[in-house]
Amino acid sequence: MGDSVVWLQQHIHEHSLLYFIALYVVGGRPVAIVTASLFRLNLLFLFPLVIFMDTLQIPCFYYLYEHTFTSERLQWLSGYFQRKGKVAKERRFFQRLQAFGPVGVLLLTVLPMKGGGMWSGVFLAHMIGVPRKKSYTLLISGSIVGSLMFVGVGDALLRFWHLIA
Repeated sequence: MGDSVVWLQQHIHEHSLLYFIALYVVGGRPVAIVTASLFRLNLLFLFPLVIFMDTLQIPCFYYLYEHTFTSERLQWLSGYFQRKGKVAKERRFFQRLQAFGPVGVLLLTVLPMKGGGMWSGVFLAHMIGVPRKKSYTLLISGSIVGSLMFVGVGDALLRFWHLIA
């Protein structure tokens, strides 16, 4: 494991964009941004890339929520979404966010934990009937705020590392 970390440190700058995209796909926004901060990659380029990749997810998730429920070919996926939606609606956390309305969509999109992020933010916006244009603004704003939060976390970890090293 140690050898692979050393190898990654030595070679990440050669293909930083590929590593960053792979980290985003595997670990999401938090992992990609914190890792980029720790390896001192160019966040002026990578930060907008995260927002762009988050934004690309929005129409895909809307399509899934709007069409899988009616599609006969995707009945298994439709059943999965219906089960997930039923469980989410019964959770107190989801009910509280739903009570916040559009602000709840923003808050859910910012959250860096399991159950937060773009997928859940789009789901909440779809469930409470936020108009599409307004939901895009809320979801992209949540992505920006969440990403800025992780830039700060990565910077704090880097400063802490320099203090103890």
